[in-house]
Amino acid sequence: MQNIAPAIATPHGLSQSSEPAVFTDLHKAEVNLCVWSRELANDITRYSDYLLSQYPYATEIRVLGDMKILAETLRNSLPMHNQREAFIDDICVLADMLICLLDAKAVGLRLCVTRTASCPRFHVDKLGCRLITTYRGKATEWLDNINLDRTKLGRGALGKDDSKTGLYLNSQAVQKLDRGDVALLKGELWPGNEGRGIIHRSPKLGENERRLFITMDAIT
Repeated sequence: MQNIAPAIATPHGLSQSSEPAVFTDLHKAEVNLCVWSRELANDITRYSDYLLSQYPYATEIRVLGDMKILAETLRNSLPMHNQREAFIDDICVLADMLICLLDAKAVGLRLCVTRTASCPRFHVDKLGCRLITTYRGKATEWLDNINLDRTKLGRGALGKDDSKTGLYLNSQAVQKLDRGDVALLKGELWPGNEGRGIIHRSPKLGENERRLFITMDAIT
């Protein structure tokens, strides 16, 4: 008799696909995390590596504006390279998608190169929705929105490590995005999502590891 491996249950509140159209599921009440699983183009990967070589220390670039301001600011801020335009175009495509999806006027972008976890503790964002994607290094970690004790977030953790607070049942509850994934995370201020905002954190980095990622918020 052939042994059939048990199916792996899809985490609650997750909508994931290899197609960007998955983002339209964000408007479904039961969904609080949309993930477009994609492979990064070679030009984008090469420029990401170049950025890490040019920014050996922690670096952050912030932009607040419409599509024109976003593109112009990135061209003025990022170092010249043959693949720079491909990298900027990728960010602008994501910004345009976010603006269209949420009927926004502009975006607030944060581009970071880091050696440490910028948000090392599990937490919930006090906003409507945030886009996150990692170009190099480990990607964002998050928790299935079931069997959680949200009283253990923030001060409720009593200074303990996330794994020892009782926030989640065991290590298998910790989910991980992949490099290149584009994630839309609903926060506490999304209409009807109070008490259900996706719980997430930055990944822990090793001594010689670095990470290149962006976050993006819609400005309505």
